[in-house]
Amino acid sequence: MKALAVLTVLSARNVRVSNALRARILSCLDLAVLDCWIHRAATASDADDVVHD
Repeated sequence: MKALAVLTVLSARNVRVSNALRARILSCLDLAVLDCWIHRAATASDADDVVHD
């Protein structure tokens, strides 16, 4: 599941994710968006930077 990959990358990098943001990531079903978020998670210093529009 790609949503879990986003969270796993953030966790591995010790980037804190709020419960609201975790719910948003887990509820996303758009695979293209999730792919984008995975790439952003690899370099983002803040979880909000991952899901910005």
